[in-house]
Amino acid sequence: MAHNIILITWDEPSKAFEGFNKLKNSPIQNINEITLLKRQENGNFKIEEQLDPRQDSGLVGGGLLGALIGILGGPLGIVLGFTAGALLGESYDINHEQDDMAVLTKISQALPEESTGLLIDAYEESEDFIDALFDKTGATIYRWSFDDVQSEIEASVEAWHESQRIANVTLKEQKKAEHKARRQAKWEALKSRFHLSK
Repeated sequence: MAHNIILITWDEPSKAFEGFNKLKNSPIQNINEITLLKRQENGNFKIEEQLDPRQDSGLVGGGLLGALIGILGGPLGIVLGFTAGALLGESYDINHEQDDMAVLTKISQALPEESTGLLIDAYEESEDFIDALFDKTGATIYRWSFDDVQSEIEASVEAWHESQRIANVTLKEQKKAEHKARRQAKWEALKSRFHLSK
């Protein structure tokens, strides 16, 4: 059984809402989480609806999809380049995707600005059920391995922490150099004033 992160998009936002209700009321098993989200003009995501079918309350307590949305729609995604295509309006073609492109970049570019889609965390014995459920609705369905997405999220967080560490070191060195330059300038002024030799 494959553990997948599934993204389903439509040209019309209303169809994404219909798709959410359709999936919510379907007999499909092994769905961990469903999130209906919209990509806003600034690249951020607005979560319209969320559902955890495993819980009676239907409320989502957080998980991989929350981390994924937080990264792609936040400053981390911009810094690491995952949101570049979506923000610049680059088109995304699943049939011509670059093999070396990060999974998070692919997900981001598949959901550009002003688009609405479904993100699903699910175990699938077969892709047929979800494919058949949304057949003839104009949906485009993308799938990525849960493990691949999780690995990139973890690597992204590590890269962010490392970039912050390097930035802090660079800032300290810069301040140290500025302090040294100011001290040197003061010393030169003092020497000039009192005609001191080196």
